Amino acid sequence: MIEVARYLFIILVGFASGFASGAFGVGGSVITTPAIRMLLSQSSDIALGTPLPIIIPSALVGGFNYWRAGKILPRIVIYISLFGLAGTAVGSYLTALIDTRYIMIVTAIIIFYLAWRTARTTFSDVPDACSEDEAERNWPVWKLACIGLVAGFFSGFLGMGGGVILVPALFFALHLELKECLGNSLVIIAILAVPGSIIHTQLGHIDWSIALAMILGVMPGSYLGSFFTLRTRNRRVLLLFSCFLFAIGIIFLFREIRGLV
Repeated sequence: MIEVARYLFIILVGFASGFASGAFGVGGSVITTPAIRMLLSQSSDIALGTPLPIIIPSALVGGFNYWRAGKILPRIVIYISLFGLAGTAVGSYLTALIDTRYIMIVTAIIIFYLAWRTARTTFSDVPDACSEDEAERNWPVWKLACIGLVAGFFSGFLGMGGGVILVPALFFALHLELKECLGNSLVIIAILAVPGSIIHTQLGHIDWSIALAMILGVMPGSYLGSFFTLRTRNRRVLLLFSCFLFAIGIIFLFREIRGLV
């Protein structure tokens, strides 16, 4: 009976992660990693590796909803994913050479800035439809490459899905309509999670009993999260996303400062 209750709890955690993933265009590891580490009492290796295969179905289910709504742009997905994979490789390699604690504190400050800028945007005009000017949407490859490298680096270096960086980058650098940012971020995240899932499987860092139970929760969660966002006005989604970023920044900062004391 205790074991059944444990797996029901894991499924509920997966549902919460999936809802956040579909609603905000992120991987959901900000929920699954601490839950696996602290609530399920698993090792740090398992906590970092297990969320990766969970990200893939979660991101694809949410991404499918955005694709049906016409929000997925293949050119952006292809270029950012290609350079993102390179960034992920570099970030993963550097984790063995650099003390991540101070980088995490800097990352928390960056996230706070992105949250503040996103919140400020909610007080200006936020269009609910994208621009149809093709000239404005013919983004240079170098810009897509930079976004992919940075998002991939953070994904590999910090064990994040990359959406926390990707969504603001697509919104502020490429000026995509908000729901395009969320949908394209999800598809890119699913692609970036594949090599990490393979590597961590070979290293034995994935608890598949936890992963499969969470997948049962993340898939309906991601579907409902993306369904909610697609039917919500952009201004409200931006405000919720900025609050989400603030919460992530606080978690990062508190955890790393506590580790330095």
